[in-house]
Amino acid sequence: MVCTKGRLFHKFENILFGNLNDLLTKLAEKTNVSKRIFDFFGRILPIPQAKVRGIQIKVIIPLNQVGVYNTVKSWEGREPEILDWIDGFEKDCTFFDVGASFGTETLYAALKTNGPKKIVSFDLSLESSFNLAYNICLNNINNVDQYFIALGDKLNLISFEEPTQYYFVKGREKYDSIPFNALSISMDHFIKMSLIFPDYIKIDVDGAEQSIILGMSETVQNEKLKSVVVEVSEKSESAITAFFEKAGFKIELERRFEEEEAIYKNIIFTRK
Repeated sequence: MVCTKGRLFHKFENILFGNLNDLLTKLAEKTNVSKRIFDFFGRILPIPQAKVRGIQIKVIIPLNQVGVYNTVKSWEGREPEILDWIDGFEKDCTFFDVGASFGTETLYAALKTNGPKKIVSFDLSLESSFNLAYNICLNNINNVDQYFIALGDKLNLISFEEPTQYYFVKGREKYDSIPFNALSISMDHFIKMSLIFPDYIKIDVDGAEQSIILGMSETVQNEKLKSVVVEVSEKSESAITAFFEKAGFKIELERRFEEEEAIYKNIIFTRK
């Protein structure tokens, strides 16, 4: 019964949004009236002020990005162990945020009292990178260096897919992905180029964590690096744990959670 209702609702949504898309497409093709629609909706950008552990943070929420809305509304309770970890940073440290998204950790760390002196943020998502850049400007943050590149095990050209936020586009699957090509470098290489070395690193990259770890073999040998938090999958957990244990780190904390029927863990590694 539940499945039947779900299929009927999905069919209704396809009809509703499909017809709306068709109508707006034809208006844009055939008339100038549609300009008024674009003039109106093109100027709408909600910028709520989230309160995260007492820190006021301005965030843009484009109307088509429901995932950003959901994350903002659950900000404090979503991954509290990561916020606790950031709260434990030494004053004037350097923080690398790998997989920064729109800035859940970068913005909080940058705006909190006695936060990092320098934050370096990386993300390969087209939408997330723009959102983070906008959020950095809105919050008048000047201690964040943002990079639109991929980190991996070596200097390389890679293919990447950006999931869309659009519900129904004729000829495409719901929430399909759009491919593009990008540049990837190792963290060791980036540090040599930038001359910036991290005290703390967060890695949350949805499947690319093993490649990134392989590219920081020199970084983990430097005792300046105090702690790393990595989101691991069941597939990557054992290799990543072994990598950090061999480099002289121990597990300080781990939290298991599920997303879309897959199991993940946030593991915080600290130097012994």
